[in-house]
Amino acid sequence: MPNQTDQLRETCKRLLESGEVKKVIGYREGRAPYHVSPHFAETPEECDALVLTPFCTQNLVRYLRGLKPEDGKVAVVVKGCDARAVNALIAEHQLTREQVYLIGVPCQGLVDVDKLAKRVNLAQVQEVRVEGAQVVVRTAEGEQPFPAQDLLEDCCLVCEYPNPLVHDQMLGFEVAPRNPEGVDAELERIEAMSPEERQEYFRRAFSRCIRCYACVRTCPLCYCTTCFAQQNKPQWLPRSVGTDENEMFQLGRAMHLAGRCVQCGGCDRVCPVNLPLRLLNAKMAREIREAFAHVSGLDAEKPPPLATFDSQDRDIAEGNNYDR
Repeated sequence: MPNQTDQLRETCKRLLESGEVKKVIGYREGRAPYHVSPHFAETPEECDALVLTPFCTQNLVRYLRGLKPEDGKVAVVVKGCDARAVNALIAEHQLTREQVYLIGVPCQGLVDVDKLAKRVNLAQVQEVRVEGAQVVVRTAEGEQPFPAQDLLEDCCLVCEYPNPLVHDQMLGFEVAPRNPEGVDAELERIEAMSPEERQEYFRRAFSRCIRCYACVRTCPLCYCTTCFAQQNKPQWLPRSVGTDENEMFQLGRAMHLAGRCVQCGGCDRVCPVNLPLRLLNAKMAREIREAFAHVSGLDAEKPPPLATFDSQDRDIAEGNNYDR
């Protein structure tokens, strides 16, 4: 039976040879066995470079932002969180389902390279596989198993939707979520703090921010032409880097993502100073879930609650006027 990589390459060739799509966006080998890069295949021959490994961390949906009808149909490899991002973009009218062919990949979890480096010499790593509750690392000295919870990315350990909820073709079989209830021990720790303690926790973290905007660049749901933090007319935020300015940027971005973040972990992954961005977004997602029974990316027909207006809203119907 062909493995997922072989299935992916065969699917890529079929789609390009038939003319069903103009391009296939996937992953190719990077600079090391624990690294991959985005790959854009436009000919059947280029499909042979495609791979699927536990290091396919990039949310490729970000490359669909700004896709125009004249670009033709594009195929993209999607994990569970990626497929939710597609649904979210469709719900926000940034993409149509007809523009994309989704190649679904059930995700057993992605390996965190920083966690891996604490347990093995990266220079000796030849292969890494996720096998159920274990991550198997092969070096020249042989194979060594590790508990999955010790090496997987934090977002994968609390993922409720490892299988793409929407796809045109699924590679392999669906997998069971490692955490069906989405219990996040770190988020519970934050929730247990008093409001003052929680504010101080994030404020101290934000003081390290260098405002590189890597989180904005990698997020599939950050598609504004100009981020509010970089806008000049009007200038909402000073260009200077300081605790107050950083707090305004991070909290402003969190509010923009409230009810929209799909918890792909991209922001945590690219942050050079290790800010707890996923936790902040997870806190906002929990608030939205409890207030509006909404989870981002589950339904392409349902827009995020904070991006809707209804003239029959209860507060409006009761005559409340918050402008007074």
